[in-house]
Amino acid sequence: MIADLTGKTALVTGGGQGIGLGIALKLAEQGADVAIADINNEGANAAVAEIKALDRVSFAVNIDVTDNESVADAIGHVIAKFGHLDILINNAGIGRVEGKAGGGLNEDWEENWNTVMDINVQGVMRCTKAVVGHFMERKYGKIINTASGAGRGPIWWGPPSGAPGYANAYGPSKAAVINYTQYCASTLGPHNINVNAICPGRVWTAFHDVAISERMRSDPSLAGSDPHNVFNEDVANLIPLARSQTPEEIGILVAFLVSDDASSITGQSIHIDGGQRMA
Repeated sequence: MIADLTGKTALVTGGGQGIGLGIALKLAEQGADVAIADINNEGANAAVAEIKALDRVSFAVNIDVTDNESVADAIGHVIAKFGHLDILINNAGIGRVEGKAGGGLNEDWEENWNTVMDINVQGVMRCTKAVVGHFMERKYGKIINTASGAGRGPIWWGPPSGAPGYANAYGPSKAAVINYTQYCASTLGPHNINVNAICPGRVWTAFHDVAISERMRSDPSLAGSDPHNVFNEDVANLIPLARSQTPEEIGILVAFLVSDDASSITGQSIHIDGGQRMA
């Protein structure tokens, strides 16, 4: 066992797929009961079935992290159903609005920027605000925010095709998450609430599938390639360990960080990326 989470309750936003699902399953494996909050009802229900197969309590709640009322209703329902909440995983996020790369100042980038910031930054803030009173009352709570190495600055991919990516909102949104994590940790520490961020590396999920498919459409040299093969080539070139990371590996890190074994770790943004960024 990585860390004993027996008797703990957790809420994972965006837990119906990808990294969120990997986190939710690992928390359940370590003994936690886990609620899945997602706008994707089908994915959330499938995740619940997997968690129940591990003999843990689980249920799905629909959540739109861009809507204050939806967030308050969902988190209120989770607290009422569990009786208390110990762990919040702010994982819901997007890279871009579908069909809008947001890469250059000559593109229609404003909708992309506003939407990414609303989900990736304000969404984290809304969910945190909705649980923090409960955590403070109980003098206990663990919050993990999914950030990214992109929040530390861009990675050089070689000369860009087309306009430079000055308008891409993803990296700035994750930089804001890292900074917000630090401020929350310093404010909430006296209430015995730990707040940390994780910065996953290259994990093959729908996120990267969409990103690489868009890149392939704008790069003739990649025409006809398999997106997963392009992803693996990127991994080999960018990551010292020369392999991608998995949702399960991300879940292992999160399970440790939300356990009482990590009670002195707060305000940190921890990279789990095979050495892609070293700091």
